[in-house]
Amino acid sequence: MPILIAEDNNAQRRYLSELLAKEFPASAPVIETEDGAAAVKLTLEKRPVLCILDIQMPQISGVKAAKAIWREFPAARIIFWTQFPHEIYINEIRKIVRSISPPPTYGFIHKNNPEPKFLRFVAAVLEDGADMIDPAFKDSFQRPLLTEFEAEALRYLALGLSNWAIARKCSLSLRGVESRLATLYEKLFTENSEGTANESYDKLAYNPRTRAFCEALKRGLINSDELEKGEAELSDWLERDRRRFQKEKLTADKSR
Repeated sequence: MPILIAEDNNAQRRYLSELLAKEFPASAPVIETEDGAAAVKLTLEKRPVLCILDIQMPQISGVKAAKAIWREFPAARIIFWTQFPHEIYINEIRKIVRSISPPPTYGFIHKNNPEPKFLRFVAAVLEDGADMIDPAFKDSFQRPLLTEFEAEALRYLALGLSNWAIARKCSLSLRGVESRLATLYEKLFTENSEGTANESYDKLAYNPRTRAFCEALKRGLINSDELEKGEAELSDWLERDRRRFQKEKLTADKSR
C-alpha cells in the first residue's frame, strides 16, 4: 500500500518522496499532491497506508484535509509535517482526534528535524501504529483545549469586536459571552492569581482582552492567515448585522 504526501513546496515534496521510497520500498510508489483538496480525494480513492500532510496548503489546510479524510476513512494514519506548528492548528487537531472513536493514529513533527529522527518517527506511526508528537510541542498538546467558541472568540477579540457584537454574532446573551470569555482567560493563564494576595492589584493592572490577544499571538493561537480569513467573513456579517440593527432600531422607535 502506498504513502501519500501532500506538500505545496515542490522541492520539499520531491525530497520527501524520494526519501520515503528509498527507506520504505514496500510502500512505493509514493503518491504526491500539492494541495489539501486533492489529498482528500486521492486518500479516499487509493487508501494509502500513511498520509503525510503539510498544514498550510492551497485549497484547504492539512488540518481540514485530515478532518475530511478521517470522516470517511477513520483508519487512516496521518502525520502532520509542518514549518508552522502554531497552537491554532494543534488545538484543532486535538479536537478532531477526540471526536473520532476509536481515536485515529497520527503524528506531528517539525520539518526541521534531522533525517534519522524523521525516519524513526515515520516508522513508529507507519509500522507500529503509535501516536508520535515532536517533543518540542509536547506542552502545546497538553494545554487546556479551547472550545469552538473560545477559538472563535480569540479572533473576534483580535479583530476588535465588543462583547455586545460577539453576543449578536454567536446568538448569546451578553452575560453568556462574559462568562465564556472568563473561562477562556482562565485557560490561557493557568497561573491566574485569583484567590491570591495579588488578585485585586492584577484586576486593576491588566486589561484581560489585550492580555489574551498577546498570549494568543505568542502561542500561535491566532495568526495572520486565520485573521485575514476571519476579517473577510466578519465584514460580510457586519454588513448584514448593520442592516438588522437598523431594522430593530426602526421597529423600536415605531413602538414608542
